[in-house]
Amino acid sequence: MIKKNQLALVFLTVVVMLAIWYIKSPINANDKNKDDDNTEETGSNINQRLEELIQMREAVRQERDRAVLGYDAIIADGESSINEIKAALEEKRYLAELSEKEVLLELQVINKGYDDAFVHATNTGIEIIVVSTEDDPLKTLEIINMALSSFGDGYENVVVTVTTADQLKA
Repeated sequence: MIKKNQLALVFLTVVVMLAIWYIKSPINANDKNKDDDNTEETGSNINQRLEELIQMREAVRQERDRAVLGYDAIIADGESSINEIKAALEEKRYLAELSEKEVLLELQVINKGYDDAFVHATNTGIEIIVVSTEDDPLKTLEIINMALSSFGDGYENVVVTVTTADQLKA
């Protein structure tokens, strides 16, 4: 039984490390164009993740880390029942899966041509902040559909906020 728990913890650690690596890594969609002398850099062409969104991601990560520590305490407690341990393991698995889905959806949104994105899913819904210079309702609907297909039908509230980098900093 201990080996299965160790394997689950190792797997969870790897998934969380990959999620953090994806969150912290800069996404440079225009790396190929940097070598061109004709490339003009504008304020709307952001080649790095925005600091404000990085801070929001870090806050969510810290909140989830605290929850995982609580679940680890339940698992390590010798007086915990099998059902409590099972529930704690399920919650840890759920949080890891949620973080992975958030990162993947952020990358999908960024790959659609947006400057940056932030996705935060909770039990009540999904909040998505998209950094772009234009607000197209059809593209917003596409992002909502991507979120629902990524997270499943259990989420009824999906809020997409399209903002510019300047508005986000203010």
